[in-house]
Amino acid sequence: MFATTEYQQRLSRLQALIQQAGLDAFIVRTDTNGIYLTGVDYHSMERPVIVVVPAKGEPTLIVPRMEQEQLSASRVIKTMEVYWELQAKDGKGWTESLYKVLGSVKKVGIEPLVEVDMVAALKDYEWVSSSMMEDLRVIKLPAEVALTRRVAHYWTQVMNAMLAKAKAGVPLSTLMAAAAEHTGPIMAKEKHANWINTRFTQFFQCAPASGSPHHFSYRADEVLPHGPTVINAVGAIAHYNAENERTILTGNYTPQHAEIFDLAEKAQQLALDLIKPGVRCADVDCAVQDFFIKEGVSEYMRHRAGHGFGLLPHERPYTSEGSEEVYQPNMIISVEPGLYVDGVGGFRHSDTVLITEDGIENFTAGTPKDRKSLTF
Repeated sequence: MFATTEYQQRLSRLQALIQQAGLDAFIVRTDTNGIYLTGVDYHSMERPVIVVVPAKGEPTLIVPRMEQEQLSASRVIKTMEVYWELQAKDGKGWTESLYKVLGSVKKVGIEPLVEVDMVAALKDYEWVSSSMMEDLRVIKLPAEVALTRRVAHYWTQVMNAMLAKAKAGVPLSTLMAAAAEHTGPIMAKEKHANWINTRFTQFFQCAPASGSPHHFSYRADEVLPHGPTVINAVGAIAHYNAENERTILTGNYTPQHAEIFDLAEKAQQLALDLIKPGVRCADVDCAVQDFFIKEGVSEYMRHRAGHGFGLLPHERPYTSEGSEEVYQPNMIISVEPGLYVDGVGGFRHSDTVLITEDGIENFTAGTPKDRKSLTF
């Protein structure tokens, strides 16, 4: 999807980490990390697709026969070992292929989320669980930044189209139809997007049930209520995720609605003002919590102030009180502190933000967040 040199750079950076860790090789099993290294769309399901990356030398793909042609499209990993099936006769399974590729290797790294079957297969090796793949992915390369910026801009277009239809009593299906008008043009612009690696998602969290952060108003015949609704324009293009989320007030909202809306907006702006390279993620989350405590609304907090974006919709870094991570240039994050009042509703804006050399670039700044602009 990206230039061949991009994937070569990823492999070189991984091999440097393997050498620093004193390992002979690293085994990649999860599809997310495999796609990151190969540049090929695939979904392995129960049949393992494995990338073995030695500390020095060429990596090898281990694939089931049914995925051979698909994975052969990789422009950077050309060595391939093919096995027959998940359940195969002796000598034809993935474990035999893995042992053949590892050869005389002794010390190997594995991903934290690898299956127990993989751990069992490595019982005769000295293995360690390592997050080095996530360490690579947390810092985006220029092509990843450019794509994510475009994705966030698309979701901003979608959000603004939905807001143009917002009014108490309007069916959610009307907003979804406004968003759907953008699907075709976006797909036409993004030549690497397909219906496997791309998701256009709009969902709505209508009061009062939105007092639970993960309440979703699923039915298309539901309507915008009198009061708050959190509107979400999220998803991925060619695997890369971003989001634009806004709380709106429609119809006859109450003074309490207005007060909590304003506090949630101020908390998000506080976080945006604090984020820059060298700042601890935990410090930003704690500052937001302190603000809510000072304002007397801490009982309405339900979650951290944000998370990272990339090939997954939620990944490192996490803007959370227990994080040990520090913001670095070319991290991409959400900024989304929220307040949730049982029986009243939820209040949350979310922006997709790039950490720059000296601050941030807000990819979703094209949608307003002030109460006047978001009252309908």
